[in-house]
Amino acid sequence: MADADARALLVIAHRDLQAAQGMTDPGAFHEVVWGFQLQQAVEKALKAWLYWLGQSPAFTHDLVALLKLLQRCEVDIHPYRSLGRLTDFAVQWRYDEQPPEQQLDRSAWNAAVVGLVQHVETLLASGR
Repeated sequence: MADADARALLVIAHRDLQAAQGMTDPGAFHEVVWGFQLQQAVEKALKAWLYWLGQSPAFTHDLVALLKLLQRCEVDIHPYRSLGRLTDFAVQWRYDEQPPEQQLDRSAWNAAVVGLVQHVETLLASGR
């Protein structure tokens, strides 16, 4: 069952990532809208990774907490640690009328999330 959950979450992560990749134009999409989609992709990928490890991730949008859970499983999260910064797009700024502009390089952040999703895909394909 955990394997099926991991695969389902990865499908959703791809969908969220695809949406974020289509939102690179700041004139067409507010940063908060793009950031939320990207945060969702990371959240789903991290939870898929946890399921693959046999863990049951808690219901949370906190990427830092999910990364810490992975770290406790003794996996190398170093390449993905910076993605925790996206947490605020889901838990704070999403509901803020005037969220602070982060002026993030959307292409670079999208690429970082692609790296995470591809890593988790590779893990799931390995079957452990």
